[in-house]
Amino acid sequence: MNWKMKALLQGTFSLLPFGEPLNHFFQRHVTRSLPTSAAKCGGIVSVAKQHFDLLQRHGTRPLEDATFYEFGAGWDLMIPFALYCFGVDHQILVDIRQLVRVYLVNDAIAKLQRLAGSLRLPRVPQRYLGNDQTEALATLRDEYGIDYRAPVNARDTRMPEVSIDYITSTNTLEHIPAHDICAVLGECNRVLRDDGLMSVQIDYQDHYAYFDTRISVYNFLKYSDRAWSWLNPGLHYQNRLRHRDYLELFDVTGFEIVEDLRAEGAASDLAVLAELPLATRFHRYSPAELGIRHSLVLLRKRRDNGARR
Repeated sequence: MNWKMKALLQGTFSLLPFGEPLNHFFQRHVTRSLPTSAAKCGGIVSVAKQHFDLLQRHGTRPLEDATFYEFGAGWDLMIPFALYCFGVDHQILVDIRQLVRVYLVNDAIAKLQRLAGSLRLPRVPQRYLGNDQTEALATLRDEYGIDYRAPVNARDTRMPEVSIDYITSTNTLEHIPAHDICAVLGECNRVLRDDGLMSVQIDYQDHYAYFDTRISVYNFLKYSDRAWSWLNPGLHYQNRLRHRDYLELFDVTGFEIVEDLRAEGAASDLAVLAELPLATRFHRYSPAELGIRHSLVLLRKRRDNGARR
């Protein structure tokens, strides 16, 4: 499917009262991106392991005793279940809409069981969720220590101050409008303990390139904000911020960097960018800055414990 056609359909879904279920149906039966493939499952578990290793290396509280928080948990809870497999026993998850799907969570459990050996998982989920949503959420909480809360806005979680040991965010920030990210990060700073850590993975690539191979992962950089607004539906929103922008946002919301792991653009990526007619807003970035594909950043609260004004 042409990426513009997908943008048009998801733009239509975004305007409808039941747009999210329609988008789910579309991704399951048309693009067939759901359930998550075994290959993608392996990649997601690898990201969870990176979160786990960073937090274990730099954290002061044992991960098995810690309270984790993740915003933007998604449909299948693959990251939280992967963290469970590595030994995490207490997780609070929030979504702005109740997105979790029982059949997708059960599919994730089945894949983790099947791939446990090759992925070297020290613990494997055993119990599947029942079809009743209330019972399923109770199983998540009682069996796996996963407290799923939705609808909850990550800008105002109502959680107690300094109550969270570790925060993880996986490919979520790039889907939040720039003007909301400060509020989300400010809330993370509020709920995080003073010796806590936040591990954030961000994907800077044009997500439409994942299923339409005719375009590059930098394709969306050629559109002005006005033109992109017509191709950027709420259900598939991409803010197009670059790595440099996020570093500034982390700083202004009271965080400092512990580790910054970036996937730099290869020579072939820079060649693509050299031929791309960049929109004016991206002229202020160097080719190397634009070329960064994704990053994993480990953050802690700045020692002065304050956000810059």
